[in-house]
Amino acid sequence: MSVTALRALSRALIVAASVSLSSAGHADTGASEAQRRLERSADRAVAEGQLAKARDLWLQVWQLAPSEKAACNVGQLAFRVGDMARAAEFLALCLERTPAPRSGAERERYASRALDLARVKQEVGALMFAVPPGAQLSIDGRPVGQAPLGGEVYVEPGSHRVRAALGAASKETTVEVRAGEARLLVIDLAPPAPVGGLAPAAPAGAEQATPRAPTAAGLPGAAGLAPGSEGPATALVLLGGAATAGCITLGAIFLAEANGHQRRFDELLARNHGGYRIAGAELQRAQSAYGAMGRAEERAVVALTAGALLGAGTLIYALLPRSRGPRVTAVGTQLGLEMTW
Repeated sequence: MSVTALRALSRALIVAASVSLSSAGHADTGASEAQRRLERSADRAVAEGQLAKARDLWLQVWQLAPSEKAACNVGQLAFRVGDMARAAEFLALCLERTPAPRSGAERERYASRALDLARVKQEVGALMFAVPPGAQLSIDGRPVGQAPLGGEVYVEPGSHRVRAALGAASKETTVEVRAGEARLLVIDLAPPAPVGGLAPAAPAGAEQATPRAPTAAGLPGAAGLAPGSEGPATALVLLGGAATAGCITLGAIFLAEANGHQRRFDELLARNHGGYRIAGAELQRAQSAYGAMGRAEERAVVALTAGALLGAGTLIYALLPRSRGPRVTAVGTQLGLEMTW
């Protein structure tokens, strides 16, 4: 290839790269400009006292570019307009995204956000789910995500319709939740039983066995039918029951511990005018009680979820029938019925 051709190719590649970078820069600038416009509109709405409008604008900012600032503003504004479920959701996100405090001012800000979240959580209910991974969850017809969710879902106190779906299996239940209460919902999505007891069709290419006629004492062909299998192993059932009871007991202990820390936290808030004048040693004690309460609640959720899953597995193992039911098979124009009793 000649030198002239190489130079022309190099210039073409440089021009193409410049155009690509310019396009990407314009796209980023457009997104940033849209975000800045929304933030300015939200600031104007706050100045005019339109807090609900400002909350919605900051929610758009969050959807455009999730950040600590957006989460904290949505949470604070939702709190001020009485939208407690959304306030709890975004104040929790705000606290998660707040960096570990290093200076005194940062510690004060972190403590203030933690206390705001604690106050809001006393006004709402929280739902946690123990469902098969991949299940789609909705509350009152509103999708909330795919299991595992990784955290609590905050709802207004009262009755709520919860639905879980995984493939063809789905289940709907109604739950009543009070303010300040956390509920764990265990939803079993077992696959539906075969209709009419028919055996599933053999896969393509599989060899089909010749059907046998129903047999009884004195009828030909009685030999060759497999008897039903034995019942569940007693040792496994007892072990599953003991493990279930242990997990549930451990969960109850952690819940009692969490309630003790929560009472301590509430006492500190009440002693300091609802938390608005808390500082110094009292603030440190409140932070310690709140952190211990959260850790105990997380351990309780893990223990209770494990207990529920172990209990469900043990129950299914103990009650699952092991003898084969009637089975209809067909080869050509002939029908056969197999039974074991």
